[in-house]
Amino acid sequence: MLDDRYETGCMMKKEKRTEKGKKKNFGKLLMLVEVILIIAALMVAGLIYVRMQVAAVQKTSTQSFEEMKRHYAFITTSVEDNFRNKIYEGAKQYAEEEGIYLEWFGKELAIDYSKRELLKMAITSEVDGIILEGDDSEEIQGLIDWADEEGIPVVTVLTDSYNSKRKSFVGISNHNLGREYGRQIIKIANKETKEAMLLIDVNAEDSGQNIILNGIKETLANEGNHLNIEVNTLAISADSAFEREEAIQSIFLNREELPEIIICLNEENTISVYQAAVDYNLVGEINILGYSANETILNAVSRNVIVSTAVVDYEQMGIYCVQALDEYLEASRVNDFVTIDVSTVTKKNVERYLEDAGE
Repeated sequence: MLDDRYETGCMMKKEKRTEKGKKKNFGKLLMLVEVILIIAALMVAGLIYVRMQVAAVQKTSTQSFEEMKRHYAFITTSVEDNFRNKIYEGAKQYAEEEGIYLEWFGKELAIDYSKRELLKMAITSEVDGIILEGDDSEEIQGLIDWADEEGIPVVTVLTDSYNSKRKSFVGISNHNLGREYGRQIIKIANKETKEAMLLIDVNAEDSGQNIILNGIKETLANEGNHLNIEVNTLAISADSAFEREEAIQSIFLNREELPEIIICLNEENTISVYQAAVDYNLVGEINILGYSANETILNAVSRNVIVSTAVVDYEQMGIYCVQALDEYLEASRVNDFVTIDVSTVTKKNVERYLEDAGE
């Protein structure tokens, strides 16, 4: 009898443990199901949120695209220079007014792509038009021709790609610029003036500098034949500011061989020559014909350290580029060469330019 009671008690305890175990396992299973349901709910909520964000972005992108009737690419050799920024700002402002999106390819990219690579990107992106700082390389000319085959018109700016299928070139007339430099030389030279030195960029690929030189010589031959002045050139490397400064300072080391007139074709050389004239105490002994019109150069003109400086309206240049693309796309024709105005700033009119620079 005792054995039966003992066995019965053991069985009851075993059954209770079994029931507890089942309840415990069921509780664990229930918790697992709850966790899975919570994770699933979070995933669904996350997917819904992502879809909503994607839909919002797509809606915004579609609206932006619908607001802009065309997409133009702006591609230059450098994205740092002040005058290239002026061209872009002038073009961008005009483009926005016309409902056109102008994108400066390579401007905000972390990787420094070459002009060739950027041009390929623009073509494969199927933009409506390209504003390109051209050059004489066969590779760039070939890419311009490829863009033309794809129905994308290309307008070159600053430097042309003569033998390509570009639709128009927007820039200054280098021959007219040379003639203006020649006229400035005639104004300041006399029969004792022996030499004028033209500083050229040794890395320049185009023939524009030769055209400027020919314009100077032609003007001196036609309008300054009473003078006996020789025009020489000095190649300046623009690879680094140090190399430029060193090359320009070497001009001033020997006063006996110092040319009476130095002609600069860019802003950097103009400032370097001006600073060297001040550093070597040669202000008044050398005549500087500069290029560009930042505040430093204009102040130097005001103080008679720089005789005159050539000023290009770069904002106008940018506007003309956009207009050239618009004209071709709308009328299937455009002028082959669009000339930008070049003004000469002297002490007589420098105050007006200084006011504009201040503003």
